[in-house]
Amino acid sequence: MADGSIGERVIGWYGNVAADGIEKRPDFVRRWLMTGFRIMTEKGRVIPDGRLYRSGQMGNSIFMDSVTRALGDPRGAVITSIFCPNEIFHALGVYPATAEAVASFASGAQAESGFISFAESRGVPETYCSFHRILMGMATSGVLRRPRMLASTSAVCDANNLTFKTLAHHWGCDRYYVDVPIDVTRESVGYVAGQLREMASMAQDCCHARLDGDRLLELCACSMRTERDLMRTLPARRGRYLATTMTIDEMQMLDLHLMLGTPEVERMVGQMARDYNQAPRYDGISLVWGHVTPYFVTQVASRLNVSQEAQVVATDMMFSHMPPDEGAFFSADHPYEFMAERVVRNCFNGPASRRAETLRRLADVTDADAVVFFCHWGCKQTAGAAQVVRQSLEEAGYPVLVLDGDACDRSNCMEGQMGTRFSAFLEMVGEQREERRHERGIG
Repeated sequence: MADGSIGERVIGWYGNVAADGIEKRPDFVRRWLMTGFRIMTEKGRVIPDGRLYRSGQMGNSIFMDSVTRALGDPRGAVITSIFCPNEIFHALGVYPATAEAVASFASGAQAESGFISFAESRGVPETYCSFHRILMGMATSGVLRRPRMLASTSAVCDANNLTFKTLAHHWGCDRYYVDVPIDVTRESVGYVAGQLREMASMAQDCCHARLDGDRLLELCACSMRTERDLMRTLPARRGRYLATTMTIDEMQMLDLHLMLGTPEVERMVGQMARDYNQAPRYDGISLVWGHVTPYFVTQVASRLNVSQEAQVVATDMMFSHMPPDEGAFFSADHPYEFMAERVVRNCFNGPASRRAETLRRLADVTDADAVVFFCHWGCKQTAGAAQVVRQSLEEAGYPVLVLDGDACDRSNCMEGQMGTRFSAFLEMVGEQREERRHERGIG
């Protein structure tokens, strides 16, 4: 949607109404936001975006449904961190929501500034991750109601501990924190698996439900199939038009963390494979993207959204766990070890070289032209990894743009500067690609 359009102004007005009521009318703000999202959910179902493939439409629907369910019924919801294994909660029949999903909920309505201001007025520093500042603002204002419990892992950031500890105290609810070692060994996996068993026991008490072991096995088996099928989409992305947007990329990534193990996400990934295998050839610039996507930065999004000029073919957030070539330690027949291994092997866990290697593998398999590494505001891990990732990828022959910005706070983005740098990068990559083609006698 073009900046300044009627639709953009309507959403801006909608967000301003929400922001104006945060301090004194949190119940109204909650109902106002939920009403808007339910309308958008229904609109996407009745009038899907015809520019997208079926898999993109499914990704939008799954995300909207899952977040509105979780936020609309806090008695049946848990707040988890982005890489926390959620099969446990699905087996209990409760809905997980992450800081990133909750913040995207507010940012999509252009209401993020009000929640950030509220959080900062309560002592949350402005240098803190914007996703977590929005979550803190929504929770402490009363707009976001008390969930069943909180669950987080040490992967990937300090905020996962600080935010969840603070919110557990604010809400007076239980929380579980999973400590994830960085060494990829059977011992590390066993250590995390033991903690996941403890978390499952706490979740049963908090949710007043019995965890069905057979159901957990089914969910983990579905997760294993889904991850396998997702990996198989990578070669199909090579030189194909993916007809996607930065928003849909983010939604599908969150689906694969929030709803992994469910039939809906398995069907979405299966549809991805069908869509991409049938897609027309693509002659624009193909990019691999590191970290989250600033979907609302028009000068960047307009160059990538359903564009013949450039597109994102893969992100390390979506492919944060790439099953190892030499085989995993555990299969889905050992559900707790299976979930634990996924967290231990996550490319965001451990040294920056793991993220660099994941981005390189993604670029190799998709035949990408370049990599954009996005340093989201407050994410110290990504900022610290930037130069290691740049050097590693450039040594492998990939141009790299390290782009600083904010993926959920519009007021914290220098859009003109970001747009100028991104445009210059695309121009450089395009020229280098033409030179290589000329040298090989192509075109």
